[in-house]
Amino acid sequence: MLKKVDRVIEHIEEYFVFSSLLLMVLIVFINVLGRFVFNFSISWSEEAARYLMIWATFIAASLGVKKGSHITLDILTVYLPEKANRIVRAISYILSMVYCILLLVIGIPFIMDMIAKGQISPALHMPIHFVYLAIVAGAVLMLIRYILLFIDDIVYSNKIEKTEIMAD
Repeated sequence: MLKKVDRVIEHIEEYFVFSSLLLMVLIVFINVLGRFVFNFSISWSEEAARYLMIWATFIAASLGVKKGSHITLDILTVYLPEKANRIVRAISYILSMVYCILLLVIGIPFIMDMIAKGQISPALHMPIHFVYLAIVAGAVLMLIRYILLFIDDIVYSNKIEKTEIMAD
């Protein structure tokens, strides 16, 4: 069940990041082409590209958790025995989950404040809280990823190990 949820989230993230980056490149390309060839500029292109990049970055951060591509300090885990290595990984997952929760605890009231103020973006004239919502969305997805990693790597592998010991 967890693997299925993981695959669904991964497909949504990959599609969203790919679409966001493709749309961003198209907007910038059309604007550059318009500016230098046709002598016109799209007034909202820079802002739209920036906001698409922000969203793609925060959603891709969750993909980075899934694929293990975030920066890690592997020197500690290389020289530790497997039991100590598992403890270090568990602490790392827990600290990462705490960080994501802190982002949510700080981010949600901040977005609510932005909604209350009704601030809009200068060029697109859209509510600015949609941009900041990327932080919360990324934090939620990363939190889900770290929970799934913790269950798969620490809890589930521990159960498999106990089962193998009992079978011996």
